[in-house]
Amino acid sequence: MTILSPALDAAFAGARVTMFGALRMQLPEGLDVRLLDGSAEIEIDGQDYYGHVDGFGSWESIDEIEDGFGDEAPGTSITILAESDEAAALMSDPDNQGSVVTVMVGARDDATGLSIGDPYVPLRGIVDVPVHSFGLRKCSVDFDIVSEMDYLMLNDEDRVMSSNFHRRVWPDEAGMDHVTGVAENGYWGTNPPTGGVEKVTGWKAVRQAIDTNRQASF
Repeated sequence: MTILSPALDAAFAGARVTMFGALRMQLPEGLDVRLLDGSAEIEIDGQDYYGHVDGFGSWESIDEIEDGFGDEAPGTSITILAESDEAAALMSDPDNQGSVVTVMVGARDDATGLSIGDPYVPLRGIVDVPVHSFGLRKCSVDFDIVSEMDYLMLNDEDRVMSSNFHRRVWPDEAGMDHVTGVAENGYWGTNPPTGGVEKVTGWKAVRQAIDTNRQASF
């Protein structure tokens, strides 16, 4: 079974297809930027995407989307060519951290100029760090993008099963005010504390025994 919509899957299976990349950045203050990877205009879900957005800039490139391992979420880096110094300053604003970014890949119907089916979304993430870059006759901003799954890996150590925390989230809810006899602690977003006794086995145990005997002989 394909992960693409039926119409898009059929378009990609054809002999000739016009592919496009689309980028949506939902920045603070209601700024909704919709860009294409080329000089064109395409309507997606009733919204227009452009190769260049006045007062902002154009989409230069995107790095390979890397899979996440362990406690790392999938991510990538996106480069925007700023239209002006003011636009670069707007993109580099620290308040942009956490803004939602959606990357899409689709196919265009050359006869109508519309998107064929629903575009494929390889990444829906958030802005981690915007970096203002300078070059020869070039001003750009690099956005490090991480998957929304990154939120699941935050250590919410302040979240505990207690009446105080419960009331902080639900101020008028007193369901935990008289809860007693909780036998087990519930640890949210972090590993339980380890005990003070370490069990040593194998060659490490042998080496430890040798060191202990050496210290006892002095």
